[in-house]
Amino acid sequence: MIKCNTLAELWKYVDDVNAKHFPENELRPILGAGKTKNPKIMFVLINPTIGNISSHPTWTGPRFPFIGRKHHWRVMHQAGFLDDKIMEHIEHATTWSPTFAEAVGKEMERQNIYTTNIVKWTGHDGSLPEKEKIALFLPILKREIELVQPEYIVTFGLIPFEALTNKTIRLRDYYTEAMKTKRLRTYPCASGDVIPCYFPVGRGDPKKAVEILKLVRNI
Repeated sequence: MIKCNTLAELWKYVDDVNAKHFPENELRPILGAGKTKNPKIMFVLINPTIGNISSHPTWTGPRFPFIGRKHHWRVMHQAGFLDDKIMEHIEHATTWSPTFAEAVGKEMERQNIYTTNIVKWTGHDGSLPEKEKIALFLPILKREIELVQPEYIVTFGLIPFEALTNKTIRLRDYYTEAMKTKRLRTYPCASGDVIPCYFPVGRGDPKKAVEILKLVRNI
């Protein structure tokens, strides 16, 4: 059992876990950000990569998913979870400053959302995490959920969904039902109700992710 009583303590624990298990990895782990107490939605992604500039040792700002990237934020913007001006800056910026990253964190807070990863270890490519890494970091995510206490948890991709619910579904079937009924089936886990969604970039389906997230926006 992880006894951390605050997110700050949990982030120290994450750094310690990475130093112990992955001492050769110079990339820093990515943490969670947004509204840190009782957000309406907690978004759970899979694992960060070197493309997130906040994983670089020289970065001095906050660390959260997709800092310095564009595609994820386009999906969030299209679904109504990101301000137009913030998105315009993301589209035209060649890089992010720590100050702008803080502004995006505040925007997530304003939108009543929180974003994190199930695996808080940063890889050098887009490979999915091994089962051992998922097992190592899942208790940290569960403690994070207990501390943040979201109303709903939206999992991007099946890895976090299956880890939290111990259930197996076909996202295609879930999406078809949601589009037909305009309602989202939720699945219980120990710390809240889970809504599955397509991964918003890469091997996922950004267009279908937007359609599901628009329904999430109106819950």
